Amino acid sequence: MSNHPDIISASRLDAFLDQAEAARAQQQEAGIDPALIRASLKSMMDAGRYRADTLPNVRRLYSLWLGAGEPLAALRVIDTDGVQLVDALPGDERGRWPLNLAFFRMEPLHALGDHGAFCAGLEAAYALLSALPADLQYEQAWGHLADQSVDAGAYELARRCALGRHALARANPARASAQAWDDTLMAISTAHSFKLEGREEEARQFGARAIEVLASAGADQEIDHGDWLSLGHSLVEIVPEAIDGIVRQARARIPDKALMFARRDIDVRVARLEALALRRQGALGQALDKIALARTVITGDEDDRYSGLMLEWLFEAGRHADAARLAFDVVYHEQESTGTHALGATGQALAEGLDGQPYWQLALACAGMTGSEVCASVREGEDEAPYVGRQLALARALAPDHPAIDAVEGLYLIKAAGDYRRALPLLEAAVRDPSLAKSDLVIKLWLARIHVHGALAALALPLVPAAGAHACYEAGVHLESLFDEHLLGVVINPKEAAAVLVARYYELGLARFDAYLAGATGHRGDGFAPAYAMLCNNLAIYYRDILGDTAGALALHHKGIGASALPHHYDGILSCHRMDRNDAGIVDSAEMLWHSAAAHGETQHHPALYIDHVCAALHRLGRDADIAIWLERLEQWWRGANEQTRAVLEKTYLGTLVEVLSSMMHTQPGDALPRLEALLPAVRAAAVAGTSRVAAHALRTAGQPQRAHALYMEALEQLTESEERHTTNGTMAPFERFQATLSRTAHHIRPGLTWHASLRADIVDGIAACASAPATARPWWKRW
Repeated sequence: MSNHPDIISASRLDAFLDQAEAARAQQQEAGIDPALIRASLKSMMDAGRYRADTLPNVRRLYSLWLGAGEPLAALRVIDTDGVQLVDALPGDERGRWPLNLAFFRMEPLHALGDHGAFCAGLEAAYALLSALPADLQYEQAWGHLADQSVDAGAYELARRCALGRHALARANPARASAQAWDDTLMAISTAHSFKLEGREEEARQFGARAIEVLASAGADQEIDHGDWLSLGHSLVEIVPEAIDGIVRQARARIPDKALMFARRDIDVRVARLEALALRRQGALGQALDKIALARTVITGDEDDRYSGLMLEWLFEAGRHADAARLAFDVVYHEQESTGTHALGATGQALAEGLDGQPYWQLALACAGMTGSEVCASVREGEDEAPYVGRQLALARALAPDHPAIDAVEGLYLIKAAGDYRRALPLLEAAVRDPSLAKSDLVIKLWLARIHVHGALAALALPLVPAAGAHACYEAGVHLESLFDEHLLGVVINPKEAAAVLVARYYELGLARFDAYLAGATGHRGDGFAPAYAMLCNNLAIYYRDILGDTAGALALHHKGIGASALPHHYDGILSCHRMDRNDAGIVDSAEMLWHSAAAHGETQHHPALYIDHVCAALHRLGRDADIAIWLERLEQWWRGANEQTRAVLEKTYLGTLVEVLSSMMHTQPGDALPRLEALLPAVRAAAVAGTSRVAAHALRTAGQPQRAHALYMEALEQLTESEERHTTNGTMAPFERFQATLSRTAHHIRPGLTWHASLRADIVDGIAACASAPATARPWWKRW
């Protein structure tokens, strides 16, 4: 290749590409107009002549030309530099590069808008891909080429691509148990291509073939309910009358172990499929009946498309009042993915004078006061206050006492002016319609009650049910911290006072979630399994820590695990077993917690907070040999802990490590004592009474009463200083209450004593035991 000085290549090209790509990325991040970015990049590219001397740089260079709006220049890079580089490769090294270049060409050809040239490029790519040995072909290449063929209207080519993809799958021994699905997938792809081509009869034939292939799959084929549901969604436009049979096949394959949300998610997916099929068959009313459940948000959903579909169908059915309420709900509950659609429908309805007031005006009022760009755009540059005020006035003129108007106006008074006194009666009136009680409104209502009546009096006011199970959960989460803040200095323990109210929301949310799981349609947010799991976890903590009901807490944790096996549940189960002094349960639940946290990548998993209890339980169970496993896990966690965790938990880790070594000292002193010796300077420097006490215990177990006695005395002095410090600054009572909570799960607290009193008694007993021990005592394991 030429190295003409005017041509930028090699390392100079690398530097230029880095600079140009970085400049474009910075402009995009800054939100600069795409036309200006394109012009800037074109100016930069036009300033030089370039030659790519590596195939990766071919891609980078042609991508920049495309970004500059110069598809012909991009093609020249591929057809000159790219082709020369590939031709220069030895035959055994070319591999997929000719195919890659053919795929590269598709982008500039598409940008040029030359349909004939684009289709010719597709055919060239097909010829190259077909000619490759099977080991160089790959499924994504066939899929990409098929998709581009469909987009270009080259349906016959798309069918050939489906055959190529199918042949590749059939040649793969690893897919032997998926052959039926591969055959079905080919039939579906073919059916869709015929449908798009307008060849309805062939489409139906291949749709029926797909169903037949899947129905006749042998026992050796891995076909489950999800495959049948996917088939239904793929063919609903082609053979809608077959949906009932597809649903029967899907339900017959639901595994017995599928519980709770797994089964309910299937119900929602089936409702979506049935709604689409009924609509395709012209049964619009029945389709609308099905879509009430279908619009429930389930785990895995990325948007709220079925709400948008329901809105379209309501318009088609002439049910404008229902459409108005749905459009308002979408904006009011801030369903952003459907918000644009709802606002477009609102504008159309108002322009045509359709029924549905005051919900159309209220949808606009809500949009005008939200922070999202989509909603705020309805104001068209008008200031928020006059716009929202005008829409609310229009709504009041239509329906003076409407609760939805009260809800929007009350929320706006708080947002715009923090006027809780005027907002309170409006919000109280709004919840006459329970569906308006979204979590934000419920929280604002309680905040208004606090501002008007005071926090303590607010707690005595009637509960306001939130709209749906998920909203109850969200309200509970936020109200706990809200009341904590406003009850400080008013009651002795604000957290416990607030917890009673919060628990009522959790219990109401649990009842509604359970009703949804039992078959009720519920609210659109009631299908979200992670919220159910966290609600169970939070309510279980209340049962355990406030009510002392470990049996009720354990039942809730197990319900939560059935929805989503979060590490929080195993941590809660461990705490329950600690309260119940259930050593076997402590060990088993800690094992589950360790593995669950690893599986979920849980960053807030801190084994230093529980491994000491596990090792103490293992010792009491006579399973001392297993303590070493947990010691290694503790140290593994600490080695991987970040700086922030180390800074916060350094003393906790030290205390836990000493506890573990103390447990090991009974049966593995040869390993435990040297490691404890190395830690003693850090124990003394930490000056924590509990840690010093445990280290003294370990030394006494090792047969060193004199050293243990000295450490007990240090622990006693540290404890006395701690008591004096908390008494002086007036925090002794709250500190004792906090320690009382810990006492319920600690393995070393004496029944009937506070944490400090139990610790003091333990230290004093240790001092007495050391004083009575023979001065010449040797470690019990030494026989010389």
